Amino acid sequence: MQLRTLLTLVVGLIGTVVFVIVALVFQNNLNTYQAETSEHAVRVRAQALGSFLTRTLYEEWRQLEASAAEFSRADLPALRERLDALAGNPDKISWMGVASPEGRILASTGGLLEGQSVAERPWFQQGLAGPFAGDVHEAVLLARLLQNDTSEPLRFVDFSAPIVGADGQVMGVLGAHVNWRWVRNVAAEAARQLELDAFVVNREGTVILATAPIDEASAALPSFEAARRGVTSNFTETWGDGTAYHSFTVPNLTYADMPSFGWALVARLEESAFDLSEQSFQRQMWAAGAVLWFAVLVIFALVAGILIRPLRRLSAALLSQSRGEPTAYIREHRRTAESQVLSEALARFQASGPGGDSGSSG
Repeated sequence: MQLRTLLTLVVGLIGTVVFVIVALVFQNNLNTYQAETSEHAVRVRAQALGSFLTRTLYEEWRQLEASAAEFSRADLPALRERLDALAGNPDKISWMGVASPEGRILASTGGLLEGQSVAERPWFQQGLAGPFAGDVHEAVLLARLLQNDTSEPLRFVDFSAPIVGADGQVMGVLGAHVNWRWVRNVAAEAARQLELDAFVVNREGTVILATAPIDEASAALPSFEAARRGVTSNFTETWGDGTAYHSFTVPNLTYADMPSFGWALVARLEESAFDLSEQSFQRQMWAAGAVLWFAVLVIFALVAGILIRPLRRLSAALLSQSRGEPTAYIREHRRTAESQVLSEALARFQASGPGGDSGSSG
């Protein structure tokens, strides 16, 4: 076996072992990176979804608060017309009304509940003291008055704010019932854009909003327990559908100075969401590594051939000289120390041997 072939095989074997070791280390680091990337992705998307949802509600709450301040300078007989204009889209604001300090509805959208008492309703009681935002609840007084095209009961989020007169006295309370279906649609659309599943949990630990089906087994997962305890956490869990997800818990959904609803958010991202890109990256890296390894091996074989060629010529000449066979002149090689030694030995051998010039006489 030629020296170049032997060296190439040895280098190839060593290179293969090194390549496999590096590949295994790379694969392990890639798996760690993939897990960290997934956790980061679900965390950032969950926080973005929570911020978007609460900011949307915050804008409605701030608008109602600003409207309450304007009502302090308005005549009460004109309230219904103004309320109809403020409520706008009935799919969003199902009802808006103004209650007297005693809790009787003075004016409302569509005239609903006018003259009735809401003194026992939380939105009125809290609204007397200051701006209020209340948790989702089923319709009570409006259940039979508002049209409901589905079998699902009407549910609302309550906003209210005091109407304060020029003398600083409370003249009444402006209240609004935000349709929960509208809130749910806002969350579902945002979750769809973020390619995320979202679940909102209230103070009692009940899932009040879900953008994907959920069963009792999934609602008992550690991520939901963390939400109920108000803890920010990352999880990798197998849900009731048998699929592994990366989950993140946002313990308190609120925005700026809006009163807290007592909601927590659990968001999940399928563990395999990044598999295609990861597999594509792995294939590219394996292909690039194999091409690089083959290129290095070829280059080594070429370089080794260039370095070994003089040694092969010198060793062949020495063998011929030792057999007494005539040898052609080979110029002195100084490319490497070994070729220089062999070149010098050949020169001395040729000068002293039978075929050398010094052995001939005239």
